[in-house]
Amino acid sequence: MTNNLERKKDKKQTILEAATKVFLEKGYKKASIAHIAKEARSSQVTLYKYFPSKVVLGRAVIIKLIIDGYSEYDKLLDDDSQSFVEKMKVMMSSSSSLADGINDDFVVFLQKEFSSRNGDTSVVKVYNQYKRNFWFKLLDQGRQEGVISDEVTNEGAMIFLDLFINYSMNAKENGVVALKNHEKDIIHLFFYGIMGR
Repeated sequence: MTNNLERKKDKKQTILEAATKVFLEKGYKKASIAHIAKEARSSQVTLYKYFPSKVVLGRAVIIKLIIDGYSEYDKLLDDDSQSFVEKMKVMMSSSSSLADGINDDFVVFLQKEFSSRNGDTSVVKVYNQYKRNFWFKLLDQGRQEGVISDEVTNEGAMIFLDLFINYSMNAKENGVVALKNHEKDIIHLFFYGIMGR
């Protein structure tokens, strides 16, 4: 029984990883279930057992990106071999690289998911579940190293972050793509803004 459960879990993960690759490269509209199944070395029937629709699969990819991103950055914060500023530079570089690698059409789908326009709030719930702990940990670490001013409160930083996210998720489709194209500027302004530089 355990082997069967593990095999199912592995198959679901393989499909999710293949979908992530295809959606990021081709975008949501141009990515086909047939292509994703082929990339996962799976049949479409098997894919649909785990993900009943393309929207559900796309949503699962976004949730995976959120969880993986926060997990990666959380590990980075726990790394005592780097200073806070060095960690911020790694995060900025990683965020910019990720943004560069996302097809514009998938950015539009991501926006619809974040704003619950596809009829589901799972993406927002997962994002909010991870957001506070990570950002509070980051801010506290920055304060301990004297890089972030004590005047920048956790709640103030959350309001600033939420303003950016809410703006991004409510922009018109061409505005979302424009935001993506200026991602490096925005990331720079955000991180250096909280560091007071």
